[in-house]
Amino acid sequence: MLLVVLILLFVLIVLYTAIQTFYLEGMRLRTRDLPALEFFKEELEDLLGLRSEAGALAFSLWKHACLTAFAVVAMLRALPDKMPTDTGLQAAMIAEALLVSWTGMVLGGYAIPQLLYRRTEGKWLRPLVPFYKVSALASRPLVALLTFGHSLLEMVNPEEGDGEAATAAENIEALIAAGTEEGLIEEDDRRLIQSVVEFGDKTVREVMTARPNIVAISADRTLEDLHAVVVAEQFSRIPVYQESIDEVVGFVHVRDMFEVAESSRTSRTVNELMRPIQVVPETKLVSDLMREMQREGAHMVMVVDEYGATAGLVTMEDLVEVILGEIRDEHEPGSDVAEDGHGGHIVSGSFDLARLNELIEFQPDEEVESTTIGGLVMEWMGRVPLPGETIEREGLRIEVLSSDEKRVAQVRLSKVSPESVGFHE
Repeated sequence: MLLVVLILLFVLIVLYTAIQTFYLEGMRLRTRDLPALEFFKEELEDLLGLRSEAGALAFSLWKHACLTAFAVVAMLRALPDKMPTDTGLQAAMIAEALLVSWTGMVLGGYAIPQLLYRRTEGKWLRPLVPFYKVSALASRPLVALLTFGHSLLEMVNPEEGDGEAATAAENIEALIAAGTEEGLIEEDDRRLIQSVVEFGDKTVREVMTARPNIVAISADRTLEDLHAVVVAEQFSRIPVYQESIDEVVGFVHVRDMFEVAESSRTSRTVNELMRPIQVVPETKLVSDLMREMQREGAHMVMVVDEYGATAGLVTMEDLVEVILGEIRDEHEPGSDVAEDGHGGHIVSGSFDLARLNELIEFQPDEEVESTTIGGLVMEWMGRVPLPGETIEREGLRIEVLSSDEKRVAQVRLSKVSPESVGFHE
């Protein structure tokens, strides 16, 4: 009788482990291209009516219950009602029970289910759907209790629950690092993936062309004036304002200008060719903005601060550069970074802080509000520095090469000992 029970439990272990394997494998980010898994996802998962996590948990409970029962029955079958007095015989009986239990666990709890998962098409699962549905229904109270307990733990320790979401990106970064170390991911691919991971957390303020660097034209200027700006700046779209840059009312595309006869450009104004332009807050996520621009076919938007003043502008090219890196046109200079010959780098004050990590492996403190190297210097010093002044902080030395009354134009960057703190004239 015990042998029949043992065989029945072994079969149940195989069946529960097999279905649990399908649920667990279906939760992977990268799944194996196996016929059985495809059949399970396409034909059976909806029939069973369980989410991946719930299904894996429900059948895991059944599997472990059967494994425990199997071990107990194996022990009862190996040991007689009355234990012999011979110590050697006792040890042999116990060893037999342990061997049967171990064999059942290895074969039923791993080997056979893996064989079914990898070497079959999974169609043998279809007749078992009613059996699995009854099992899932029977385990539902315990699954609900465990889920409720987990929710209570998250309420008691909310930082742990938040930590799971907060560390999702960190987990991806760890996978990227591991793949790079193993040679599975090339360095260029690693940077691209890293950029995609960071893309969703960036705001428009971090990627926009700042207000002082905007090239714009007044709406009442002539098309001849517009032509001069286009030739000098080499931009295909120019923002148009009324009284000041805070009153941007649209933009003009140079293609429209070139469709106007040269003889008429002196008598016609920019206002006649103006197109509407979208306005977004500087706190908007770049991922949301990109979707909107793709949906509306927009290539340029204006950015405003909380007071409604113009903060900058963003183009589709700016958003793409967040992922792919800087994209240069033929008329642009080869690089905005120059080496000084002593291990340092010379950059403009508008150099993006996000690029510092790639350039010199430096990342400022998270509390920094600036987005450019010039802004960082002024934030650290609390004022606009004079040319020749230097500041050393967090292992970075910044020497101001050029500045005016309002902003830092050019600096020299170099790494120093992290203990160095202060500024000098």
